[in-house]
Parts: sequence; C-alpha cells; structure tokens
Amino acid sequence: MNLNELGFLWYLHSSSNMVNIFLGNLMETAEDTDLKDVLTEIKTLSSFQEQEALQFLADNGLHVTPFFSENDLHSPSEKLFSDQLMIEILKHITSNGLGVLSFQYTDLTIPKVKNFFKEILNKLIQIDISILNLLEHKGLLQNRSFSYTNAEDRENKLFKVASTQQRPLNAVELASMFGSFQCNNVGVALCTAFSDVAKDEDTKSFLQDGIKLSYHQVDVLSEIYRENGVPTTTGLEAHVQKVNKSPFSDKLMANLIMFLNPIAIGNLQTAVVSSYKKSHVKALKELIDQVEDYSEKGFKLLVRKDWFNEPPVTNRSIDS
Repeated sequence: MNLNELGFLWYLHSSSNMVNIFLGNLMETAEDTDLKDVLTEIKTLSSFQEQEALQFLADNGLHVTPFFSENDLHSPSEKLFSDQLMIEILKHITSNGLGVLSFQYTDLTIPKVKNFFKEILNKLIQIDISILNLLEHKGLLQNRSFSYTNAEDRENKLFKVASTQQRPLNAVELASMFGSFQCNNVGVALCTAFSDVAKDEDTKSFLQDGIKLSYHQVDVLSEIYRENGVPTTTGLEAHVQKVNKSPFSDKLMANLIMFLNPIAIGNLQTAVVSSYKKSHVKALKELIDQVEDYSEKGFKLLVRKDWFNEPPVTNRSIDS
C-alpha cells in the first residue's frame, strides 16, 4: 500500500469513527420518520466505511484502535438539535464528504481500494439526493434567486479590465462562495450547541470563539450577497435546544469542530480562485486567515488535552 492509500484510508476510518458516535445521538432523538430513514442510511454507510477501512489497514500491517467510543456519547437521549437543524448538519457533512472522497479517489492507484471508494461515493450520492429531497419536502431549501443580465461586450480591452473590478459579482463567483456561507451558518449552530453543554472551560472558550468567528464570517458573506441582490437565510442557531446533560464528551465536540475547519478553508479557497475581482479576493483571503488562526488554537487545545488523534508517521529519522 502506498502513501495515498494509507493516508486516505486512515482519514476515512478516523472520520467515520467520529461521525458514527455523533450519529448515535441524532438517531436516538430524531422525531420525523423520514429523517430517521435517512439517518439509518447514513449510519449504515458510515459503519461500513469505518470497518472496511480498518480491515484494509490491518491487512497491510497497520492496526488502528478507534479513537472514539460509546464512552464519548454521554447522554444519547438528550435532544440538542431540532429535526430541521439535524437535516442541515447532515446535508453539510455529506455534501462536503462527497467533495473530499472525490478528491481522494482521483489519487488512488490500487484497484481494490479505488473500487472501495467508488462504492462509497455511489452510496453517498444517493444519500445526498435523499437529504436534498427531504429538505425540499419540508420546504427548507434555500432558493437564492437573483436577477441577471449577460456580461457586457466592451470594445476597449483596457477599459474592460478596469471596469471588471467595479462590476457586481458574477454567477460563478456567487455560486462558489455559497459553500462557505452555509458552512459558517452550520458552524454557528454547532458551536452554540456545544458551548452550552461543554464542561471543560478551555473547550467552552474555544467554542465561544468559534461562535464569534462564524458569526463574523456569515455577516461578511451575507453582506456580499446582499450587495449583489441575492437573499440569504441564517439563524440555524435558533434550532439549538436546551438540555439537562451534555450528549457528547468535550473531546468529541472539539474534534468535530476541528474536522469542519479544513472544509471551511477549502470552500473559501474555491471562492478565491473562482474570482477575478480584487476586493472580493482580498475579503475572502482575510476570512481564510481567520479560520487558520482559529484552527491553530484548536490544535493546541487538542494536544494540551491529549485529545489529538495523530495520524501514522514514517519511521524515517528526520536527521537521516
């Protein structure tokens, strides 16, 4: 097994292990029958991913111990999220999971592993469609409609370059940015929910910083949309419910937020490379810097608390 297969399988196993524990609470507390059906689909796939990836690794001499266990699910019956918020969280995680797996699939070279990832991708696509249908059926889809015109045809090339910087954002730029907007919208809700129940003060402070960061990023991105005549919907944090006990360990909650940070950066980077408007690019790069600073704080927290699930490293000496 080469480095690509090893790294991607380890990531798949560790992320599936974490998501499986998180899903335990959602499956226990979801009320809508259609949502329960989707959760069952996701749990079946996530469990398959975790076990198959574990077996692939073991067959190649890497024996991995799951980092999270049922001990990290403290109170399975505490309903921290409304059904609507659950759907939004699931849509966010599965959609971005598709992006990560698709990227990894292209770099795989061992046919057996590549076919495994292909099977996962096919199943995840069907789940993503199920969640999309569920959102539409419940009237929760955001339409993001806006009026538009064709780009102007200018004879003077120099004038065209200069005037392009003054134009509204185009359809590609707005579409590329939406993943980041939705990521932060979900991030506000998750950080709000987790900060309400976290017991460790350092973790609570980290999560509260996450609320401030997500609010700021949602505000910046929403203003960009408003300036370009596109409506947005926020306020998922209103669907966080008060509970008596924390459903999850602080370790699980902190790691889940850190799991979403690279997704946030990836979405912003996609928006940056899709844009040719300097002011827009500058604003997005500032948002990336903010997420990177927050991720650094989170990494230090995980290491300090011994909550960091460290990937395998090569046995080559740095001095050799």
